Amino acid sequence: MRRIVSIILAAALFCLTLTACGSRQKTDLSGAKTIADLKGATIAAQAGTFHLDAVDQIEGVDKKSYPDFTDLLNALKSGAIDGYVAEEPTALEVCGKDDTLTYLPFVNNDTGFTATDAETGIAVAFQTGSPMVATVNEILATISTETRQALMAQMVSLSANPDTDTGEAIALQSSNTDTSNGTLRIAMECAYAPFNWTQTTDANGAVPISGKDNLYANGYDVQVAKYIAAELGMALEVYSYEWDSLIAAVQSGAVDAIIAGMSPTAEREEQVDFTDCYYNSNLVVIIKK
Repeated sequence: MRRIVSIILAAALFCLTLTACGSRQKTDLSGAKTIADLKGATIAAQAGTFHLDAVDQIEGVDKKSYPDFTDLLNALKSGAIDGYVAEEPTALEVCGKDDTLTYLPFVNNDTGFTATDAETGIAVAFQTGSPMVATVNEILATISTETRQALMAQMVSLSANPDTDTGEAIALQSSNTDTSNGTLRIAMECAYAPFNWTQTTDANGAVPISGKDNLYANGYDVQVAKYIAAELGMALEVYSYEWDSLIAAVQSGAVDAIIAGMSPTAEREEQVDFTDCYYNSNLVVIIKK
């Protein structure tokens, strides 16, 4: 009997040890007003992005990285992390789909992260020395701030039900239908809503993903790419790449440009040439309510 009791106790202790190892002390961030209030939390960001560097600005946090935003979202929902750094449009898209989530709207250079316009902006990337940079800059200059904001708001809304055709006109459109100047090949993740995502129909102006049967790309980046290509008098092709492969794709000539919510950071500018930014946003931290 004593041996049986000992075995039972040992088994119970083993189970408790496993539970303790698998658990994590969560931090309540609901009252956070500045990044200093995140002390003690586990905060993550996407690997290979400025978002991950931004986590270093927060003192006393456990820093983690994940390969993409789907992994970040799953980690937050499972309790593996307390929050993750993203841009405000991404937070609006994610929180709009899940009412158990919210975000902390830290204002850059004020109550939150210190970041330059280049670090919080997104731009088109070309091969180093490409004359296309100046040409595309002229096209981007024709898009007003109001149109950029309206397009982003529209993409956030459409991302909730991407395969449902709303019939509404896209906020940014070109009147040029001539495509005699060739094809503009664009690379993006097709997995970073509302900037770019994958859907199963061509609803709301989505573009086929080259090499992917019955899959289409849409989002802010896609609509900007469509506008640029149209103004250049070119057809558009969209290719899906993993984030870490985007720069290599344009360097090798596999594609002509990256339009993928990519920030023109100093490190990346050593590898590719960027246009002016076509959108700027604040950094936020997405958390559970």
